[in-house]
Amino acid sequence: MRRLGFICALAALLAVSTFASAQNTEVTLSRSYAAIGEPVGLTIVLETPDGAVVDVNPDAESWGDVRFLKLISQESIRFQEGLSHRIEMLVAPFAFGSVSFQPSVTITTDAGFTFVDLPVLTLDVPSILIPGEALALSRLQGPVPIEGAQSPLFWPAIVIGSLGALTALCLVGLISLRRWVGDRENNDALLEPLSAPVDALASAESLIEADAQGAYRAISVAIRQILAERYGFPAQSLTTVELETRMAVAGVDGWEERMARELLRECDAVVYAGYRPALERRQADIRVAREILGDAI
Repeated sequence: MRRLGFICALAALLAVSTFASAQNTEVTLSRSYAAIGEPVGLTIVLETPDGAVVDVNPDAESWGDVRFLKLISQESIRFQEGLSHRIEMLVAPFAFGSVSFQPSVTITTDAGFTFVDLPVLTLDVPSILIPGEALALSRLQGPVPIEGAQSPLFWPAIVIGSLGALTALCLVGLISLRRWVGDRENNDALLEPLSAPVDALASAESLIEADAQGAYRAISVAIRQILAERYGFPAQSLTTVELETRMAVAGVDGWEERMARELLRECDAVVYAGYRPALERRQADIRVAREILGDAI
């Protein structure tokens, strides 16, 4: 209990110090009104000490009924006191009336990272209903009869088409079954022994500058290996979404679960979606991975 209290106090201290390091914060909307689901431009400008990395935190509850849609641009400019960050994105409201929300960002430094809620913004979202109109669905009109007789070839064509579709489905099923059986027979030959988490992380560090895709693939292997060793579930055979559910069921510590979840999402974006983070962000992700491995290093 004393150790848990110390960790909580340390996390709170890091959050306060990181928030205090974000100076001259400006959060503006491209306009103060929007229809429900309509994209609106949002610009965030803030200053941090040199070396800090700022990212949008779209999963924060402070967004309320407003959803993050798309990141348009992000840049960091170095000046005498530190870094000036500018982030432009699209958001959309999904509730009527005066919708208030707080954009949230993640600030990563050498000391760790924390989630910071920015000043409150408000969007006016007019209702699409006429004032006083009942919130109910009206009855649809019945089908309108058309002139002309039905073609004599209609039902024969339906039967022939159904038989053709059934035959095609059977062929596809047979091919898939044969391929699955072949994969099962060759599965043992294709499997390669997994490297230890420490070795995988060392491989990621050696590739971080020249090969972002290979580095983040190695980071994903390291994180999944350490989670499998600590909590006894097959992390390597689960998708990132499935792994998030298993971590919650296994009672993974909230701090560790959140860092692992965000880092694995970053790995998926780099390995499968072609995202290429800046070098400072890659180095920050390496530090986060080392924190998750902890005593295993």
